[in-house]
Amino acid sequence: MSRPCAEVLYTTLARWTYTALFYVAVPLILLNLLRRGWRQRAYLQRIGERFGWCPRFGTATPVWLHAVSVGEVEAAAPLIRQLIGRYGNTPPLITCGTPTGSERIRQLFGDQVRHCYLPLDLPTSVDRFLARNRPERAVIVEAELWPNLYAACHRRGVPLVLVNARMSPGSFRNWSRVPRLARVMLGRITAVLAQHGDDAQRFVALGAPKARVRASGNIKFDKELPADLPQRALALRAAVHWPAPAPPALIGASVHPGEWPVLLEAFGSLRERWPDARLILVPRHPERFRAAREAAEAAGWQVRARSDTAGQERYDILIGDTMGELLAMFSLASVAFVGGSLVPVGGHNVLEPAALGMPVLFGPHRDSFRAAGDALMTQQGGWEVYDATSLTQAVSRLWTDPAQLDAAGVAARSVVTRNQGAVHRVLEALDAIAVNA
Repeated sequence: MSRPCAEVLYTTLARWTYTALFYVAVPLILLNLLRRGWRQRAYLQRIGERFGWCPRFGTATPVWLHAVSVGEVEAAAPLIRQLIGRYGNTPPLITCGTPTGSERIRQLFGDQVRHCYLPLDLPTSVDRFLARNRPERAVIVEAELWPNLYAACHRRGVPLVLVNARMSPGSFRNWSRVPRLARVMLGRITAVLAQHGDDAQRFVALGAPKARVRASGNIKFDKELPADLPQRALALRAAVHWPAPAPPALIGASVHPGEWPVLLEAFGSLRERWPDARLILVPRHPERFRAAREAAEAAGWQVRARSDTAGQERYDILIGDTMGELLAMFSLASVAFVGGSLVPVGGHNVLEPAALGMPVLFGPHRDSFRAAGDALMTQQGGWEVYDATSLTQAVSRLWTDPAQLDAAGVAARSVVTRNQGAVHRVLEALDAIAVNA
């Protein structure tokens, strides 16, 4: 057997094996949806969309964009706003994979976009999804690599662009175990617009054609702050009876269960020196809101949730348990810790507080924002912390020296403004596809 034939056979068998294992895992996936639905009923709704039974919209979709969850939806929001109306009057299709992402899409764009869940990466499901929507071009945000979906787009002639693309060292190692499958899959992508040069190099090393890969920057730098944010912040302060003048406050944004014990311990140390200090805890996932509140109460603190309509006026810790208010929550604090980084998740968006002129703290697990974190640390707008002790020390240093606190906020904002422009580069790439299609 010739080498090209052997490679085709190997790749075909690898994808068949992947697909077979995926079909075997379907019952487990459904059980996981049921488990999550026990706490968040939205996981039990629209199950058919997970298998490609999305609404029939009637006309072909000029552009389809996939952002897996709420963080990616927030990151892609400036790009989505530019896509609305750019390729005709038909709304773009926006897909995601989680109820929180779905809710955020509805909050941000309403009827300006079409919306459904992205189906599971099964041949029948992705074919059904593509047949019902007939996208003319596809945009995948960040790190969503799906062999069957990419093969189906290639077979149907749908140009596919990976934007804000990142490839962490861990993901690179995983895909390197199936090099031929990775090379064929990446060879079907029309363009890879990577966040950083290191990401671009890893995509090329895995087999993406070098001519189709370039570092175009991180679209999260282009996030637009809402014009009414000052009014929303004032309304939030009134709703939660925030003191005036404002006390020293630390916000833990998008935190995970393994992180709020660290924040609670650090807050206890900070309160010894700043008796009026407050902590704001915003869990990443809605199903964790109650657990975060119970942990804070178990530690002996007076706790209020944002959703409490008649909550107490005097409290130590505020639980951010509403959707779409994180930016306003940031306005209550002077220092931000961004979660998913003290636990091996990869970290969440450090650029939102930076854009607001806040010093940003984060843990060592930051594959999702390695370059942005490095830039913040280089400019003294952000610092890496490792435990309750280092977190306490970093916040104490900033609260003790107001001049350093202000300078760090200015530095953080400058990192954001200097790195903007990625959305424009993405639109140029999409327009070029429209010309050459």
